[in-house]
Amino acid sequence: MLFVSRGCRALTGFEPRDFVELRSVSYAGLIHPEDRRQVQDTLRRALTRGEKYELAYRIRDAGGGERWVWERGTVVPSAEASGEAVVEGFVMDASERTELEQQLSTQASRFRALVEQSLVGVYLIQGSGFAYVNPRMAEIFGYSVPELLAVKSLFMLVHPEDRKKVEESIELRRSGIVESLRYEFRILRRDGEERDVQAHGRRIEIGGEVGIMGAALDVTDRRRAQRRYHEGQKMEALGRLATGVAHDMNNVLAVIRTTAELLMLERAGDTGLVSNLRDIVATVNRGTEMGRQLIEFGRPRSTVAERIRLGHLMEELSPTLERMVGKEITLEVVAEPDAPHVELRPAQAQELVVNLALNAKDAMPDGGALTVRVHGRPVAAREPPSEVVEQVVLEVTDTGVGIPAEHRARIFEPYFTTKGARGTGLGLANVWRIAKDAGGTVEVDSEVGRGSCFRVLFPAVGERERPPVRGG
Repeated sequence: MLFVSRGCRALTGFEPRDFVELRSVSYAGLIHPEDRRQVQDTLRRALTRGEKYELAYRIRDAGGGERWVWERGTVVPSAEASGEAVVEGFVMDASERTELEQQLSTQASRFRALVEQSLVGVYLIQGSGFAYVNPRMAEIFGYSVPELLAVKSLFMLVHPEDRKKVEESIELRRSGIVESLRYEFRILRRDGEERDVQAHGRRIEIGGEVGIMGAALDVTDRRRAQRRYHEGQKMEALGRLATGVAHDMNNVLAVIRTTAELLMLERAGDTGLVSNLRDIVATVNRGTEMGRQLIEFGRPRSTVAERIRLGHLMEELSPTLERMVGKEITLEVVAEPDAPHVELRPAQAQELVVNLALNAKDAMPDGGALTVRVHGRPVAAREPPSEVVEQVVLEVTDTGVGIPAEHRARIFEPYFTTKGARGTGLGLANVWRIAKDAGGTVEVDSEVGRGSCFRVLFPAVGERERPPVRGG
C-alpha cells in the first residue's frame, strides 16, 4: 500500500504506518475469509479492464471485531516508469447501513409472506389489467395467479351490468378526483358463476405510473343471507297484511252470501233470479276459501312437528305425483337413503311438494321432465362455535319455460301470479311459509327457456344412519 489516510485507525484499529512504512499488517489479511475471493475477483476484473469498481464486504479490526465496509475504487495508470496500474479509492464503515438493509429485507419478506398468505384478495392495477394479485385474489376469480395476470382487461371479469360502475370508480382515482374508494360489484368467475365482490382501493404512483392498489373481499354469502333476511321481513309484513285483508274480505262476503240466500228464499218462484243468486253464492264461497287460505298463510304455526324422513315420504308420494302431472311429463324421484330427519308435519311436506309439482306442470304445457330429489349436504354454521352442520335439501327441477328475471323476486308473494284467472298466487307463497316455519328457506335457480330448480333447505335433525357392520 502506497498511501493510507488517518481514518484508517477509526476503521481498522491500526495506524496508517502499520500498512505503509512498517508493513506489519496486511489489509488483505483483515478481510473476512469468506469474502476474500469476492474482493480478489472484483479487483482482478477492475485491473484487467481499467474500470471503476465498488463492493461491500466484511473485515476484522485490531480488536478481533467484525464489521461491514463499503469500498469504491478507480484504476489509474502509474506515473512510474514501470507503467504498472495502481488503485486509489476509499473504504468506509457500512455496518449500520448493512444492518438496516438486512432489517428492511427481513421486513419486506415478512410483509410479502403476510400478503401472499392473506385471506383477503390483494391487487395492483396498472393500465387495463392487474400488475399484481395475491393467491386469494386469484381464487376469488377462479383463476391461478399467472392466468389472472395474463387477462388483458380486468373489465372482462366484471359482470356486464356493473362494468360502467367499475370503469368510473377507477377513473375517479386515476384522475386524482378521489384518493380512495370502496364499492361493490359483481364478477363472473372462470366457471361462469356470478359472485359479489367488495373492493377498497387507493391511488398510487410507482415509477411515475399511476395505479390502484387495494384489497377485495368475496361477500356473496353475506349478501345472499341479507337478501334472505330482507325477503323474510317482507313476507312477514305481507302475511300480516294479508291476514287483516282476508278477515275484512270475509266479513263483506258473509253479508253478500246471507243477502243472496235470503233473496233465494223470498223469490223462490223466480227461476232466473234464483239461478243468478246461486252463481253469486258459489262465487262468494270461492272467495271465502281464498280468504281462508290467505289467513292460513299469515297465521303462525303452533302445531308440533314430527321427525320424518323426507326422502321416504317423497317415494310414497311418487305415484300420486305421477298421476297429478300427467303422462306428458316424465317424473323421477331420487331419494338419498341415509339423509337425516327433518322436523315437519307430513301434511305440510305433502302440501309443499304438491304445490311445487303443480307449479312445474304449469311451466311445461307441452310436456317435459320433472325431477324430485332429496339429499343431505354439509354447510358451515353461521353461529359460533364455527362448525360444519348438515341440511336436508328437497330439489324440484323442471324443464319448463323458466321464470323471467323481473318476476323472480316476487314469486313468493301472496296473490302474485302469471297464470291469469287460472292461478291464485298462493301456491309458492305457502311453499315459502312451510319452509320458514320449519327453520328453512327456499332458493330458486331459473333461466327462461331452460327450466327452473326450486331448492328447499331444511335443518337436519340427528345424524345419518350408518349401515350395520358385518362380520366378527
